[in-house]
Amino acid sequence: MRKKVLLLHCPGDKIYLHDYYTSYSSKANYYWPPSDLIILSGVLREFELSVIDAIAEKLRPSECMKKIIDLKPDAIIFTTGSATWDNDIRFINEVRQRHSCLILGSSSMFLFEARYFLEKAPSVDALILDLISSEIVEFIQGEKKVYQTIAYRNKEIFIPTPDLKRGQNFSIPVPHHELFNFHLNKSPLAKRKPFSLVITSLGCPYTCSFCVAGSIPYRYRNVDNVIEELKYLKSLGIREIMFNDPTFTVSKKRVLELCQKMKENGLDFTWVCNAHAATVSEDLVKTMRLAGCHTMMIGVESSQEEILKKYSKGATKDQIKRAFQICQKYKIRTLAYFIIGLPRETKQSVLETIKLAKELDCDYASFTVPTPDIGSRMRQEAIEKGWLDEKIKIFDSTCFPVFCSAELTKEEIWKLRQRAFREFYLRPAYLLKKINSIRSLKEFFFFLDQALAMFLR
Repeated sequence: MRKKVLLLHCPGDKIYLHDYYTSYSSKANYYWPPSDLIILSGVLREFELSVIDAIAEKLRPSECMKKIIDLKPDAIIFTTGSATWDNDIRFINEVRQRHSCLILGSSSMFLFEARYFLEKAPSVDALILDLISSEIVEFIQGEKKVYQTIAYRNKEIFIPTPDLKRGQNFSIPVPHHELFNFHLNKSPLAKRKPFSLVITSLGCPYTCSFCVAGSIPYRYRNVDNVIEELKYLKSLGIREIMFNDPTFTVSKKRVLELCQKMKENGLDFTWVCNAHAATVSEDLVKTMRLAGCHTMMIGVESSQEEILKKYSKGATKDQIKRAFQICQKYKIRTLAYFIIGLPRETKQSVLETIKLAKELDCDYASFTVPTPDIGSRMRQEAIEKGWLDEKIKIFDSTCFPVFCSAELTKEEIWKLRQRAFREFYLRPAYLLKKINSIRSLKEFFFFLDQALAMFLR
C-alpha cells in the first residue's frame, strides 16, 4: 500500500504567500499556491498525495485540523517562511498532539539555519534542504542511511551540507497541478483564468545582497521537461502561466528555445515572468511577446547608482530604463519592484526613487521595505553593524520594517513606503490609463477589489 503524503499550507490570519525564497502577506487580495509544494508534488508522485491549502480555501485552524485528522496521512510536508514561522509551528505542534506521523518542513531559510529551526520545533522530524532531491522519497519511506539533503533527528540533530551544483541541468516528474485549487488563484497581472505557476529554475546567478535567491546555487530545468509540464497544464484547462523563477531570463538561449518549443507544440498560454534588467534585449522581448508573454516583472530597487552597486544589483540605472523602454516598445506590460529605505538611503534618495517609479511609466509598482532574509548578505551586514538583533527571524516585507540604518528611522521608512504607493497609484494620469485598459465589467470589479484591498490594509 502506498504511503499517504500531505502537502500543507498552514492556516493564517492573513493571505500569506510562499515562494520558497520568501514569504509575505498579500498587499491586496491576490494569491497563488506555494512554489515548493508544486515542485514537491512532482518529486513525490509515487506516493498517494493530497494537498490542503488552508490559505486558498480560507480554512480556520479547527477546520484545517479536522481535514488532516480525517485524511490520516503517513507524512506531512508543510511550507513556511519568515513571515509565518511562529504561526505555522504553533499549528504543527497541535497537529503533532492530535496525529502521529512524519512531519517535514520546506523553506529556503533551512539551508542556512537548519539547526536553529529544528531546535525550536521538536514537533518537526526533518527539514528539506533540496526540493528536487530523491532523498525526500527515501526519507519518507523510512530508509536507514546518512542523508545529505535533509536535516533530521537521529538521536541527535544531523545537519548535512548539501552539494547543490551551480549551473546543473535537472528534470522533475510533472507536478500534480490538479491537486491545487488553481481556480482560486488571483493575480492583478493575469489576463486569463485559470492560471497556475511553473518553476523552470532554482536559485539565481545574480548576487543581490538584499535577496536570498542569489545565495542559493542556480540550477535550471531541461526545456523539454518544462514543455512536458506545460502540455499537462493545457490538458487541465489552464490558460495562463506565471513563470515563478527568481529570474526567468537568465539564459537568452534557453528562453528562446522554450518560446520556440511552446509555439511548435501549440502551447498558446498567456504568461508573466520575472526578468533582470541586464538580460532584457529587443530580440528576446520580441520573441517572448510572440510566444504569449504579456507582462514582465523587473527589479529596480533604487534610483541611486551607488546603492545599486553597493548591493550588487548587477544593473545600472540606464540599463533599467532601457529594459522598460524595450518592453513598452513591444507592448509588454511591466511591474517594477522597489525597496524603500535600503541601508544608507536618505529621505531625498527615496523621493528620487519614487520619482523614477513614475518616470519609468510602468504598469504596476511594488514598494516593499528591506527585509533581513535569512541567508542574504544584507542580513549579515545588518547584524554586524548593530542594525538588527540576530534573534529576529520573523518579518514581512509588506509590513512595518524590523531594522534600519542611521539615515532613516523605521517609522520614516514606513511613511515613505506609504507615500510611494499614494504618489504612484493615485496619479490622475495613471488612473485614467488603468480605466482605459479595462475591457469588461468583471475586469473592472477585480481592479476595484485589488485597489481597495491595497489601500485599506
